[in-house]
Amino acid sequence: MKICTSILFIIFLMGLPCFGEVYAIPKPKNKSQTSCTMFRGKFTKSDLIEYNFGITAGQNTATIKSQKGSSQDVIKGLMGGAAVQIAWPKGYVLQPEILYSQKGCVFAGGEYRYDIDYLEVPIKVMYRLYMAEVKPFFFVAPYGAYAIRLSEYGDKNIVGTFTNQINKLDFGIGAGAGFDAWKFQISFKYSWGFTQVAKETFPIRNNVFTVSAAYFFFNIK
Repeated sequence: MKICTSILFIIFLMGLPCFGEVYAIPKPKNKSQTSCTMFRGKFTKSDLIEYNFGITAGQNTATIKSQKGSSQDVIKGLMGGAAVQIAWPKGYVLQPEILYSQKGCVFAGGEYRYDIDYLEVPIKVMYRLYMAEVKPFFFVAPYGAYAIRLSEYGDKNIVGTFTNQINKLDFGIGAGAGFDAWKFQISFKYSWGFTQVAKETFPIRNNVFTVSAAYFFFNIK
């Protein structure tokens, strides 16, 4: 009896490996690794958000519009500053800028002129097309500005009056088009001011046409 029991016990021990193979829980496939591989395979560099940092400069052709719609002679001014370009897939781009921008106007056939220098923050909301190395775009650009300097020239009877009426804050919107090529950008913009340049005596608003060039020297992807 003991011998039979021992033989059965030995047979049982010998069969354990087979039992384990039959009822062993199968190892799960590494789905996460496969998924990650597939996930990475779906995206390329063109699908990533791109950050570009650079400088911009250009020329303003500025004038003013009164409430009646009449305009005055234009003056030339400079603009320049820093720009950040945030490019999403599918051509959408956000480009905030910090600019020193010269605006102003000439009155009375050149007898009186004022220059106002602004610290201006426009935000270009752009849609960019991809055509080989050249990427044309069009945009709208709401802006806010703060007057940091005012100069007046000409008729002594007028000089000083405008200074007392100046409105430091200016808000408006611009629209335009341009193109990116390699690290460079050329753009053309027309801006309409919503805020009166002067409070009461001079119910006028800034109108400015700007031609600018930018160079983006630092890139993050």
